[in-house]
Amino acid sequence: MRYLEVQENGSLVESQELELGNQKVLIIVDENEKRMWLWKGSECPIRKKFIGSRALSDLRKKEYGFAYVPQTCDQADETAEFVAMLKKINKEDLVPATVRNRAEEIIERQKRINVFDESQALDASRPVTVEVEEGGAQLKDRPTQVSSNQLPAHIAKMGAPGNRPTPSILSALEAESIEIKKPEDLSPVGSSPTTTTATSAPATSAPATITPTATPVPAAKVEESMLEKSLKILKDLGTPKGFFRDLVIIGNKVYTETYTGAFEELDEPPEGIFFSSSHVPRMICENGFVRAIEFLKPEEGAELSEEDEKIAQDIEDLLSMFEIEVG
Repeated sequence: MRYLEVQENGSLVESQELELGNQKVLIIVDENEKRMWLWKGSECPIRKKFIGSRALSDLRKKEYGFAYVPQTCDQADETAEFVAMLKKINKEDLVPATVRNRAEEIIERQKRINVFDESQALDASRPVTVEVEEGGAQLKDRPTQVSSNQLPAHIAKMGAPGNRPTPSILSALEAESIEIKKPEDLSPVGSSPTTTTATSAPATSAPATITPTATPVPAAKVEESMLEKSLKILKDLGTPKGFFRDLVIIGNKVYTETYTGAFEELDEPPEGIFFSSSHVPRMICENGFVRAIEFLKPEEGAELSEEDEKIAQDIEDLLSMFEIEVG
């Protein structure tokens, strides 16, 4: 295991012991499992977080290669895999007990889920049983992270690790929004629906009903929260010297930055295909999400400063992650 602390200038300081802190950004390398973590303290500046992301990308490219799986997590929102790594090195007490308990629940749930095991494929001739834990945590069905050599051939051909970003513990425990039709909507007219347990019965029986124990989070509130977080990141980052924001795309909405620094949503954009040779695009990604895509207008002779170069990454690194093997 390697423990490296990211400095403000982008350099890395290696230490023998793992010590977490609110102001720290750390890179942890598990050379046995071929994993790399970027851990970010809750009080560190946003620019330092992106400096750490750049440092992780450079370290992975120069010393380890794309076979190593990168993951990021914030303080008090660590992934289950991160907690499992801490437990392996007897450092699980570095995270709160609530985080450890949630991690154990997710890991236990993942043990029963393996979408890559073809022997577990569903048999259409037999009913499917769905287990519902009453009063328990509502965990999402997420496949475990596996290395590329364990994936089926048709999946392993996709980018290096072949895995989606791992959800954090807190996001995995959010209430699920499941649309379920009521029995009276499914039963023939005049028939009385039969309420059963969460077991899918043969076609001759009445449909099963499932009552979620948690109240689903409205999609509008989730979208609003994501928007606020994205706008805050943009304000904290600012613009590179010699550039100004012309347009910003967040989700399916388009914004422009006013002279006061506020973001104003534009009316519904017209249909069409738009090119621009006078803008410089900048994509901002964080924790597995594309937070925003900006279109920057450069002034004459504008170049990135050293400070902006520290947090900027080469788009080729992103493309290499999703490179498809042909033939």
